[in-house]
Formats: sequence, C-alpha cells, structure tokens
Amino acid sequence: MPAALDDYIPLSSPVMDSHAPQSSRRFKVDTWRSLMEVHEAVLRGIERELADRHDMSVSEFDTLVNIPRVGVRLRELTDLIVLSQSALSRLVDRLARRGLVERDMVLGDSRAVQLRLTDEGRKVTKAAARTNAAVVERMFADRLSSSELEVLHSVFARLRQELRVEQGDDQRWSR
Repeated sequence: MPAALDDYIPLSSPVMDSHAPQSSRRFKVDTWRSLMEVHEAVLRGIERELADRHDMSVSEFDTLVNIPRVGVRLRELTDLIVLSQSALSRLVDRLARRGLVERDMVLGDSRAVQLRLTDEGRKVTKAAARTNAAVVERMFADRLSSSELEVLHSVFARLRQELRVEQGDDQRWSR
C-alpha cells in the first residue's frame, strides 16, 4: 500500500491501531482522533446535563462563565467565545430575556455595550459550573489514575502555552 494511503485514517476508525509504531503518522493521527472522540463524548454529556438541569446550551454556559463580575464589553466577549459577533449578540439577547445578563451602554461610545451578570445569572452560572465540573470528573478525570491525569495536565499545559505563543492569541487561550 502506498505510504499516502497507509497514513489515511478514516473518520469512522473505531479503535487505535495498537500495532502502529509510535513514531508513525498513523499512530499520531490515531492518538489525535481518540482525543477528539473523548472530547466529543464528554461534551455531549455536558450538553445533555446542562440542558436537563439548567435549560442551558453549552454556548450559553460558555458565554456566562466568560462574563467577569465587573462585566465585559460585548466586543471583548466575542474574542473569548467561538461564535460570530451577530450569533453572540442573539445569544446574549436570549440570556437577557431570561434575566441572566444585563446590557448597559458605555459612556462615550454609543456603539459599545457592556454586559454583566444579574444576581440570577451569577446563581445559575455557579450551579451550571458545578454541573459541568461533575460531568468532566465522571466522564473523564475519574477514569484516569492520578499519574495519568498529571501527565495529561502537564502535556496539555505545555501544548497550550506553545500554541498560545505560536499563534499570538493569548486572550482566547487564557481560560
């Protein structure tokens, strides 16, 4: 089989090829694919529990947890959330209708909007954050030994820092 075809990993590949050498492209792609599948499974669990317990989407949760106590301009929030500014604006409208956020005008800038959590928004966000953490523990962290978790933490912290520097994107990665 030509090397290019041998390196191809179908998206439906259910199991890593345990016989592939660790230095091979196939092993590297299998490892990446496994990481994506674990992420997808845990994210589905988070989505399900946020919806069931808090009537909230992951995008709504992500938005709420990225609004600091002192508030944030909508434009700055757009840099932290993986949504377009118009999609984020519509999402913020829904959160405002639910009484979770308030929009304030910024003095001296008629186009700017400052967002802040309401008391109810802080309460709901805190409860949703506990749900998120419980799902991550149950579906991910509790399935690893403490040494495995420590290795993953170290590896991902290093990779995140390298990518942050390489991409010059400190703010998006600062969570």
